Amino acid sequence: MLPETGFLPFSRANFLMDFVVLAMALIIPVMIGSVLLVRYKKDYDLHRKIQIALGSTLGLTLIIFELDVRLNGWRHLAESSPYYDSLVFPSLAVHLFFAIPTFFLWLVTIIGGIKRYRPKEKLSTNFHKVMGRYSAFFMTGTAVTGWIFFWLAFVA
Repeated sequence: MLPETGFLPFSRANFLMDFVVLAMALIIPVMIGSVLLVRYKKDYDLHRKIQIALGSTLGLTLIIFELDVRLNGWRHLAESSPYYDSLVFPSLAVHLFFAIPTFFLWLVTIIGGIKRYRPKEKLSTNFHKVMGRYSAFFMTGTAVTGWIFFWLAFVA
C-alpha cells in the first residue's frame, strides 16, 4: 500500500504523484541521451536497451498511476490551490493533450523498433526516426505540462 501523503515537503500531492513528477525529471534526460547515442555514436544496441527499459518502466508506472488516480482521486488534494477553479483543469486538459498521444506514439515506436531490429545492422528506417522524434517531442510536452499542472494543483 502506498503512503497517502507525498514525500516532497512543498507538495500536497500523494506519494505516487510526487514520485512521477521527480521521475519525469530523470526520464527526459535519459531519453535525450539515448537518442544522442544513436545519432552521434551509432550505438543502436544500447539505445534499444534504454528505450525498452524506459518504455517498460513508464508503462508499469502509468498503470499504477492510473489505478491510484481512479481509486484514490486527486481533486481533494488540489482543492486548496488558489488556481483550483481557474487554471487547474485547463492545465490538466493541455497535459492530457500531450500525455494520451505519447502513450500510443511510444508504443508504436518501440514495438516497431523491436520488430525491425536486427543485431549488427543499422536500424534507421525513416518511419522509426519520424515516430521517435514525435515520441520525444510529446514525451517532453507531457513532462513539462505535467509539471505545470502539478505546481498549479499541488504546490501553489
